[in-house]
Order: sequence, then structure tokens, then C-alpha cells
Amino acid sequence: MYLRRNLLALCAAVVFAVGFCLRSSTATAVPDFAPGQIWSIKSTPPTTAKVVIVRIEPWHKRTVVHVSIIDIPVPKGVSANEQITAVGDMPFDKSALAASVNQLLGTRGKPAPGFSPAYNQWRADKTAGVFTVSVAKAIQLMLESTYGPRK
Repeated sequence: MYLRRNLLALCAAVVFAVGFCLRSSTATAVPDFAPGQIWSIKSTPPTTAKVVIVRIEPWHKRTVVHVSIIDIPVPKGVSANEQITAVGDMPFDKSALAASVNQLLGTRGKPAPGFSPAYNQWRADKTAGVFTVSVAKAIQLMLESTYGPRK
């Protein structure tokens, strides 16, 4: 009886500890995004690209965060007149963006050039969507579609 009670108590303690560890390691706090914030992004390898929060709005039962991407590193071999170092508007699902950002760098960021026309085009397009991949992946896809795959 004594052994059974101790074994049950030990099992309960292990289940509680494992559950706590799993919750703390998998639960990602969703940042309280606000316009003007500048965030670094998670990326392997590290990148100079940053996210500027421009607009937050509800859209089709989700929250969309419109961002400008700035300081995009230029791939090797791209000529000076082909360089893209900023994107005016990239709409992200809030949870995808939250999983992509690393550190809040500032709170006075300005949209990249071209934000308003790109945002207005997104709003007018009834088939427009939002990014649900990481910011790093979205940048990679954009660069590959613009410059082709890089080695």
C-alpha cells in the first residue's frame, strides 16, 4: 500500500513536470504588435532583414499584420540596378509573424516606399491572401522568384 501510494505520487509528479516543461518549451508568447515597431527576424543563416509593423486588421477570421521588410541583404551576383533591399507590404497571419520575429529593435519605424499602393492593391484583390510561412521563408521565396534560385 505504501509503495503504491508513493509510486502514484511519483507518477503524478513526473506527469506534472513533463507537462510543465512541454508547455513552457512549446508555448510561444504572441508579441503585442503595434504600428511602428521594428523587429529582427529568426533566420538561418542570420540576416540583416528587419520587419516594420505598419498595419494590423481583422481579415477572414484571422488577424493580419501588414509589414514592410527593410534591409534585405542582396544576393551575390545581383547587379546594382536589380537590387531589392525593401518590400513595401507583405501581409502575414499574426501567428506566423509572431513565430518569425526575434527581438524588438525600435518603435518608430516607417513603412518602406511603396507600402500604400501595395496595400491598396491587396485590399482591392478579392483573391489576395496572407503569408502563413515564416518571414525568412517569404523573403527567400520572393528573392527566388525575382532573381532565380541561388547557390
